[in-house]
Amino acid sequence: MPYLNTDDGFPDHEKVDVLGDGAFRLHVSGMHYCARKLTDGLIPLRRVNRLKPNYKAAELQELLDGGLWHKGGEGCGTEHCPLGTRGEYVVHDFLEWNKPAAWWSDRRRAEADRKAEYRRKRAHEQERLAELEAMQPQGLRSA
Repeated sequence: MPYLNTDDGFPDHEKVDVLGDGAFRLHVSGMHYCARKLTDGLIPLRRVNRLKPNYKAAELQELLDGGLWHKGGEGCGTEHCPLGTRGEYVVHDFLEWNKPAAWWSDRRRAEADRKAEYRRKRAHEQERLAELEAMQPQGLRSA
């Protein structure tokens, strides 16, 4: 259910436009990972080299140097950028554009509650229909 939200001008942003192809793909793959796994913009260090084929450490360094990612514990201090901890990277301002994991959890819970209520009402309606049908004379019952 989660999705990645990016601005339509994302590829032209001054920090993104200067990236090489590999760093661009690593950045986009990292953002998708964060959205899919509901990490609030945090990527474990051990996962980075598996975000794209033919990963190169220089691509990660390009993202760090460009301020698109931060080392965990060295956040930039904006309200949309969690500090993170050692052993992970932080996608800069991921939460400025994307819903946090707690929002998705609340949405899933509300959706499950809504569906459960619908099913409860539907079951009650089916029971009531069966009762009414049982009360009809034999010749008037539907097949």
